[in-house]
Amino acid sequence: MSPSADPTPPVPLKAGTPPDPRVASLYQEIILSHYRTPRHKGVLSGAAAGVEHQNPLCGDTISMQVQVDDGRITDAAFVARACSITQATASMLLSRVIGLSVAEATQVVAQVERLIEPVTPLSEPDAASLGDLRALASVVRFPARKACVRLVTGAISDAIAFR
Repeated sequence: MSPSADPTPPVPLKAGTPPDPRVASLYQEIILSHYRTPRHKGVLSGAAAGVEHQNPLCGDTISMQVQVDDGRITDAAFVARACSITQATASMLLSRVIGLSVAEATQVVAQVERLIEPVTPLSEPDAASLGDLRALASVVRFPARKACVRLVTGAISDAIAFR
């Protein structure tokens, strides 16, 4: 029986436990999908806030813009010269926060940061609310990749703050 035909649902990745290969494969597919076909990649015309961040260790750069109207993120975009994890994170994160209030978006960013540094693991409802961003749980095993995620969370946090 092939893994895709296995009726047993995969168990989510949790810190300190070996990953279920089906979950790791699914997470890899989600990350690659967002890297190959990034959502919200480009430049916003007339964006209210924009920032540029760089990872000095690897050279990744990301520019991020957000449009906030009446306390709600109405649009956002990014341009990156970066690895697949950075670009996929930007695609997933912007897809998740557009339409949210600034406070809700800030909470999502904090949840993503907790997801990759599971000192205090997210509750199942909080983790489930992240949607595709949940795939980033796989970077827990790769410390260098955590910086890729943090590059994006830092950029969006600053873009929101400088609105």
